[in-house]
Parts: sequence; structure tokens; C-alpha cells
Amino acid sequence: MSRVVIGHSIEVHFASPHQMVEETAGVLQGGLLFLETTHALEPGVERDLAIHVPWLGGSVRLKARVVRGARPDEPPGLHLRLADGPHDKLSQLAEIVGKVRSGAVLEENPGETSPEQRIRSMTPSLRAMLAAKANPEERAVLSRDPDPRVLEYLLKNPGLSLEEVRRLAGRLTMHHGHFAQILRNPAWMTDDAMRQILARNPRLPEFMAETVLQLLPIPVLKNLVESANTTASTRRVAVRVLQSRGVVVAARKGAV
Repeated sequence: MSRVVIGHSIEVHFASPHQMVEETAGVLQGGLLFLETTHALEPGVERDLAIHVPWLGGSVRLKARVVRGARPDEPPGLHLRLADGPHDKLSQLAEIVGKVRSGAVLEENPGETSPEQRIRSMTPSLRAMLAAKANPEERAVLSRDPDPRVLEYLLKNPGLSLEEVRRLAGRLTMHHGHFAQILRNPAWMTDDAMRQILARNPRLPEFMAETVLQLLPIPVLKNLVESANTTASTRRVAVRVLQSRGVVVAARKGAV
């Protein structure tokens, strides 16, 4: 949902580039922009309008005239007719929308030769946006990014290989949302190496360890119990799973 601020001018903040494209598509075809807001303006009122470009930064400043309010079957809001502003034009908005649709907004700038230099110069939000469609060379750079959003979008990348997911699964920046993404993917969770990497990640929550460790063989579970690097919560789960299979394991000396 977009955030609308109305005063002497109108400011629109879209939640994502996708939402901006969806909600401005009709405007670029000569239609109206609908803004969901409880702020009432009479038909015919004109305001300066700033559309803030999400994730990418900057804004397009246009003119807007209120055509009408919302119909009874619509949420409260305003229907606006947009026109060129003193400096920015509708054609600039159309250009930005076109680049977002095509993905060209994420393409390498001419003259740049280093993907790492290009990616490091991006804002965190833009790096996350790139991660969802990054090629192998770009993914190698993004996989080292500390921003959890980048990891989230990397795991959504359809080109991600099993080996890449294994490397990501061992990262200490993983949180429960990332683990959930991996656990929901049957192709990844049928991989024995993947399950063991997850089990050995100290960030794995105990309630998720219950799911992962149920899939491990007894020798691996015993190694987890005996390893000094296993967290106390994962060790507890490993002991419970072994006991459920009739295997009694003595507590590791010094373990809590």
C-alpha cells in the first residue's frame, strides 16, 4: 500500500517498484491516478505532486488535478489527472517505469568492468532487488553481503544452484526467515549435505532443528551430540531424536 502525504503538495511513497509500476500504469495510458487517503480535496483542486521512486531513490515532480473523490464502492481516496510539472515530465515517469519493467534499471552502466564495484555502489535496497535476478558472477558478490534482505532475495533467485544454497545455509547471518525459505523447498531439503549444514549452523532455531534433525541418520546425530561446536539447543534436539529411535546417548562432559 502506498503512503500518501497531503499538504501544500502531495507526496506519494510506494512500497516497492512493482507497486509503482502497477499503480501508475493507467496514468501513462492517459488514465487517472487513484490515491487511497482519507484527506478530502474538492474536484478541480490542483497540487504539486511528488512521486518518490521506491528503492532507487529520487522523485518525479509533476502537477495533479483532482477529478473526483472515491465512489461508494471504493476505499476513501482521490482520483487525480497528472500533467507535466515545471521541471519534470510524465515522460520521465514513463521512462522509469519502463526500466523497472524490463529490468534495465539494474543493468551495468557502460564503462564499468567490475561487478563488485558496481554492486557495492548500490543502495542496500537496490542490492536486494538485484539479488532476485542476479547472474552467477553477481551472486558471488552478493553472497557476501551482510544485509539480511540480500540473502532473502538471493534465496528467491530461480537460477540459484544447490551448491550456492549450501554455502548460504552455513552463513552466520542466517535468521529464522531464511531457514524457513530453505525448509520450504523440497528439492533443497532432500539433499543430505544441506540438512547437515543446517543442523550445524548455530543460528538454527530449536523449533526448526526439530524438523531438520528428524531427517538425519543416527551417526550424524551422534556426532552432533558429541561435537563441542553444537549449540545446546541443537544438542537437546539431537538427544531427543536419538531417544525416539531407541538410542540412549550420555550427555557430553561439560555440556549444560
